[in-house]
Amino acid sequence: MAKGLRARLSLALPLVAALIAGACGGFGSSGGSLCPAPTLEPVTKPGGAGASVTYGFLIDRAYTGDAKRSPSYPWPQLPRTALNTVAGALDNLDLRPGDSVFGTWISHNSNDMREIFLPLSQVPKSAAAEYPAAPTPPKAPLNQLECNDYTAKVRTYNAAAKEWQVKVNDIAQAAAAQDAQTVATFVDQTQNAIRAASPVQDPVGTDIFGGLAVAGGVFGANPGKHKLVLFSDMTDTIGNPIRPDLAQSDIVVGLYHRDDPSDQGKGQRDWETTFKTLNARTPVFLPWAATTVDKVVEQLKATGR
Repeated sequence: MAKGLRARLSLALPLVAALIAGACGGFGSSGGSLCPAPTLEPVTKPGGAGASVTYGFLIDRAYTGDAKRSPSYPWPQLPRTALNTVAGALDNLDLRPGDSVFGTWISHNSNDMREIFLPLSQVPKSAAAEYPAAPTPPKAPLNQLECNDYTAKVRTYNAAAKEWQVKVNDIAQAAAAQDAQTVATFVDQTQNAIRAASPVQDPVGTDIFGGLAVAGGVFGANPGKHKLVLFSDMTDTIGNPIRPDLAQSDIVVGLYHRDDPSDQGKGQRDWETTFKTLNARTPVFLPWAATTVDKVVEQLKATGR
């Protein structure tokens, strides 16, 4: 009797195992998973805007006030050319909500608040887009008996994930369109303010370091990436002892020209050393003829946001 029972069990066990394996088509895939792995639909939420950028523009209005000034570009060519260049560059700087712009004159008293021709202004930030909660992926099966149920849940999840992604993409596109309109309005208003600026020639002298101190103060109060453009021949005649910390700011010197080529070359080398001591990045010098809107934009974009 017992012997017969053992014999029947020995025949039945392989059949039970075969039935369990058959529920999912086998004991596993070639990858070693319990079930043939159905593909889960990917879901992607748009990333954040990243760090903001503060752009500073320093324009020399004392360009013809010093003994070493170049007669090649008489007043008011430098400040007027600089203002037009800055206004044109704003169209192509990839400004985003949260970015800021300011402008100040370089004069014999550059750190005077009255030298600010464009107060610090920020592209308004939009309200954060609200996205629906993403669907929750189904839990992986614990054994092969759950494979069919898992496959059905994956089909349901994938349909919900596709619908969710469409909604999220629509919300993101609407937010991007609103941001673009906000930036366009900001650029238009800022360009009008720049073009309305009226430089008055300063016959006393040029305080480069005072202007750098203003920029350093603004940068220090505004986290993010900092980019500074100076339009000057960089001949400092005041000798302001202040030495601001420019904290890895990007530096571009535009409309750079001195009639004496050897003086121009020496001035560039001296300022490269000076900017290094102020903790700024290595400056890019653009000669007068090379200072175009496109070239300034190219240099400001070169190091990214």
